[in-house]
Amino acid sequence: MVSPKVLIVLGGRGFAAAAGVASLVGCGGGHNASQAAGSGEASSTGSSSGGAGGASGSSGGAPTAGSTSVAGVGGVPGGVAGPGAVVQGCMIFPADNPWNVAIDGPDVQVIHDYDAKLPPNTSLHPDWGDFSTNHYGIPFNVVDAGEPDLATTFNSYASESDPGPGGWVGMDPVTSGSAMGNTKYPFFVGMKIEGDPGPGGTPGNLPGDQHAIILQKGASGCSAYEAWNCVAVTAPPFECANGAVFNLTSNALRPLGWTSADAAGLSVLAGLVKLSEVQAGAVNHAIRVTFNATQNTYILPATHAASSDGNPYPPMGLRLRLKASISTSSYTAASQIIMAALKKYGFIVADNGSDWYFQGDSDDGWDAMAPDGKDTLIDEISSDFRNLTGSDFEAIYSGMPITTGL
Repeated sequence: MVSPKVLIVLGGRGFAAAAGVASLVGCGGGHNASQAAGSGEASSTGSSSGGAGGASGSSGGAPTAGSTSVAGVGGVPGGVAGPGAVVQGCMIFPADNPWNVAIDGPDVQVIHDYDAKLPPNTSLHPDWGDFSTNHYGIPFNVVDAGEPDLATTFNSYASESDPGPGGWVGMDPVTSGSAMGNTKYPFFVGMKIEGDPGPGGTPGNLPGDQHAIILQKGASGCSAYEAWNCVAVTAPPFECANGAVFNLTSNALRPLGWTSADAAGLSVLAGLVKLSEVQAGAVNHAIRVTFNATQNTYILPATHAASSDGNPYPPMGLRLRLKASISTSSYTAASQIIMAALKKYGFIVADNGSDWYFQGDSDDGWDAMAPDGKDTLIDEISSDFRNLTGSDFEAIYSGMPITTGL
């Protein structure tokens, strides 16, 4: 039985979520709540270098606990749509999407609900680097609209996964509740997988996250295909634990309670610091960040949690920004670009992992010599960010934590 759509208002544009609707683009599958999803960000990578009433919201007209309606652009009261992020000619979600909304305005409200569990003395850690040698970061692959869809199998969380454009092959795992499902994604042999793993292993039980991400170009807009715990294969079918498809022209959320290739049910691609952005001089979106312990609730646009911890641990979807008072003028140009993004767009809590680790793409260019000729680009960035700690950040209000669907 197909559940009706629920319209979730996050500002000037409605965000649609459909519980259990497999065909809704922008809804995906992922790790379940009992799993320490995203552990790869904590242990296998590093730079070379509530429910209702689960946590109190801000004061002054905040919605009641458990509400899914928040006034403000992108779900942030006082937020402002940014220019949007463009990668390989693809707009990564609309300008008023939460990832692209600036949260540095005077009407954005700072909250202190989670201060006790946001480690103030822990340094920031840029969690990315080169692909070929050290395999740091999360790579993504770019394909054209004509890339063929090839056989893909999900073996762990197919019931919360999206099929490819042709639908499910055989049984529909979403309606049947099956952990197994077969479909077709625009994957290809030799695509980059996080950690550059060798063949073998069982999806759902791999030592690292092994994300596989495809950014597919299209005449009417682009799409992202994101999967978790994928093994390297020499021929189809491709094997992963789960998969999610994001229509990058849409603000639609996935069904409430569903995850994705990360534990929060968000797009991994959208939240990565990309080498091309830093080289161009601006990161125009929020950045994904992990914490070792998170709350068993989520704040939209997140749709899932993966923890048994309660308040005041940070919930998935919580937004954090670098305080405006923090001076960044002494740091390298690349670091200043990223720090400017953290003041303007901030972090979104997206997965479980080491505290204050934030993710970027896996690109050999990060290991190139920095402009001053003294060190690699990623090593200089990592050195700069060791001077920032959790106490330099503040949480902002973007809605109440909820547990719908968990």
